[in-house]
Amino acid sequence: MWPLWLVLLATTSVFAQKDLDAIRELEAELPGAFINPDPTSDFDRLKRRYWPPKRVIQLEKISQSPVVYGAIRKGAYIRNLATNENHQVTRPMYVKFYGLEDENQFKYIIDKNGEVGWRVRSRYVEPIQAELALYVPPLTYTPAPTNLVRTIYDRKLTVPPEVSYYAGRAQGDYMTDLFEDRTARAGTSTQYGVHFFTQWKLPLKAGVVLHYERTSYNLQDGGRVLYSAPSIGPQLKTRDFDFFGRALRFQTHFRISPFARATADTIYGSGTFKFNSTDVLGSLEMPVKNRFGEFVFGLYFQSQWLNLRDQQMPVDLRAANQTNKSWGLSLAQVFQ
Repeated sequence: MWPLWLVLLATTSVFAQKDLDAIRELEAELPGAFINPDPTSDFDRLKRRYWPPKRVIQLEKISQSPVVYGAIRKGAYIRNLATNENHQVTRPMYVKFYGLEDENQFKYIIDKNGEVGWRVRSRYVEPIQAELALYVPPLTYTPAPTNLVRTIYDRKLTVPPEVSYYAGRAQGDYMTDLFEDRTARAGTSTQYGVHFFTQWKLPLKAGVVLHYERTSYNLQDGGRVLYSAPSIGPQLKTRDFDFFGRALRFQTHFRISPFARATADTIYGSGTFKFNSTDVLGSLEMPVKNRFGEFVFGLYFQSQWLNLRDQQMPVDLRAANQTNKSWGLSLAQVFQ
């Protein structure tokens, strides 16, 4: 009975001898293929597994495939074909590689000399053909001019101070009318101002002025009228313009004062008159650079309108109210 059992056992798949000659012949006929590990090994026989032959893709065939642009992400490993060493990519990089990969899923990188010196796993490189298609080169190119002119508006809103001094002659038509004395038509005037201007680049600079005026008028009988007034108001200054190689500019300010007063000393006694004053002053200035900013020479002209207030004594004034005028030289220091 037992010989029959041995015959049956010998015909089972475990102990039966497999004929692999046909498979080996087929592998030998496949061009560019390599032989897998021996399929008759104990591991493959027990697992009942056979590894099919795998075609080797030569570098010559890979180099005939289209060139693709791609990006390798940080942390990937690339292998040097000359030294067979791996190097880790420390930052994202853009490369050119052949589109065909080898049998082990490696892409081959083309260097700047057109040589293949590196390879990388396909999963580490991403094609960027779609991104490159979004780039549209400029139709024309115009070089930037070398003589650039920059215009900046409202760059600074700082208000550096400017101090000024005015000295000149006064023509007191109003004082002549008020005191009924033609001698009072001539006088001398000194004025002091503190100005604040913005530094924007517009053709006109705006600002504010604090001003004090002191003007003296003589009377026929040897008396004197002393006029004084602190005032405040807005002002404008033009940008500098060239005049025969010199920088010139215009400045004007409009001032008001409810504290103007004139003290008259005559042989008949003294008295004080209070006014509301309105003054308009314009000047032509020539700035000169210095270590603090600019020192300014100028010529000025001023018109002044006065209205009596708190007046208890009757006075006789013409229906057409007269004005006081003054003109002279001005000096100023602009701090920058």
